[in-house]
Amino acid sequence: MLAAFRQLMKSKVLLFTGIVLLILGILLRKMTHWDTFGLSLIISGVTCKSIYIIQKVRTGEYKPGKELILLVLGLLLFLTGLYLRDVKQVLVYPIYLIVLGITLKIIFIVRYIQIVRASK
Repeated sequence: MLAAFRQLMKSKVLLFTGIVLLILGILLRKMTHWDTFGLSLIISGVTCKSIYIIQKVRTGEYKPGKELILLVLGLLLFLTGLYLRDVKQVLVYPIYLIVLGITLKIIFIVRYIQIVRASK
């Protein structure tokens, strides 16, 4: 069982690194005044996860479909919400954009896992 866990970690190190960077970035932006550093961690996390998905496409383990629209839209809403938190405006509450973006990304992840498992 330990060997299986190690193999899983090796194959998904970029994915887990991306998730950790994303969470750290969100926490830094929320709990400290290191907004720029937190945003750079968020962008780095998104980049790691994107590279992971591109690798899966190249190896043929994942064939992209319409679910990528959920990912792109989720990322755009999430990052827009983060940006608007720092801008004083009254048209849109940024937290709604952030929550909607995260929700779309979670739906993408669930769909992605279903597709990858079905191809095995």
